[in-house]
Amino acid sequence: MPLATASWLLATALDVHRMAARLAAGQCAAGGSVEAVAKLVSRWISLSGDAVPLAGHIRLEALVEIRKPGVRRPLLLWQWSGPDPVEALAASLVRLEHELHAVDRAVPLTEMFAGPVVLAPETAVHFVHETLGHTLEADNYRTYGAGCGLVLGTKVSVPHLDVVDGPRAGLESSRHQDDEGHPCLSTPLVEAGVVGGVLTDAAEARRQRLPRTGNGRRALGAARALPRMSALHVARGTTPAAELIRSVCRGLYCRGAWGGGSVEEFFAVRPAYAEWIEDGELTGAYVYGFDLKGRKTSGLRTLREVGDDMGVFNPVTGCGKDDQELPVSMCGPSFGFDRLHAVPIGRPRVTPQPADGGGALGGTAL
Repeated sequence: MPLATASWLLATALDVHRMAARLAAGQCAAGGSVEAVAKLVSRWISLSGDAVPLAGHIRLEALVEIRKPGVRRPLLLWQWSGPDPVEALAASLVRLEHELHAVDRAVPLTEMFAGPVVLAPETAVHFVHETLGHTLEADNYRTYGAGCGLVLGTKVSVPHLDVVDGPRAGLESSRHQDDEGHPCLSTPLVEAGVVGGVLTDAAEARRQRLPRTGNGRRALGAARALPRMSALHVARGTTPAAELIRSVCRGLYCRGAWGGGSVEEFFAVRPAYAEWIEDGELTGAYVYGFDLKGRKTSGLRTLREVGDDMGVFNPVTGCGKDDQELPVSMCGPSFGFDRLHAVPIGRPRVTPQPADGGGALGGTAL
């Protein structure tokens, strides 16, 4: 590796560590006792074109954790995959400082809440990933997707919901061709609230007589490709993000995402924390330790508004399927729901009555 490139990598690592230390120091100054852990890994990617400089082939994977000494789960986890994690972390510092303040003061949610919920962009894209993205992967669509109501040509949500999977600038998992050598296409999954596409590899395209979309992906060392999401994009809506909150009498504003799950017709998303909304205002009262759970179609039907903001999520940790873990980048706006179920972690499955507008709450493991 040239000395200039090695020096750049070292400088980048030091900058990430300094900003992580700044986050921890701010929390300590506020009366907390925390420690910062920063990790940086570089990887080489192939890019076509003779004009691409050496550094242009390098992607950095950065993880920052803020922990309380002796506590297993970090208070805060930030991750980024891309050419410049320093710029991304610097742009996120104010939000991360607020999140650290929130989760340090949050209390566990002890009772199930069913009602209005607003999801910040990073939480909303995880909802789309679990409800639509996984279900419309061709093998899942064949085995359970159509059976749970996500059928091609069926209206499943509001007219201002548009979801596309495919190459997009700024999403690090974008590729020009899949692992089977087929061009990666821009595939509309939902158009104006109607299911419009299925993500295929070669085998499932033949089996179901569907178009090939270039979504045959395999993890390093895996024997076969699977139909997988690549880069998921949710179009921004027209409702100001602040209006999503102002329109709620009592509900939850969810931020961050510790992961999610998709098990047939059920979904689960675990926010990092949530803030109670009262009479259209954020109250400063925070809760954590819960999952948003339900039937996928029920959750999609209660989507009310799509925000006009946009967030980008380029994860380091991958999305698992059939023992293959692959990164899936996502971008999208905030969502406002009339009704979702927030279920304390560890609570047994609850089956709401039909009047609740939902089915059994999913038993998805995260």
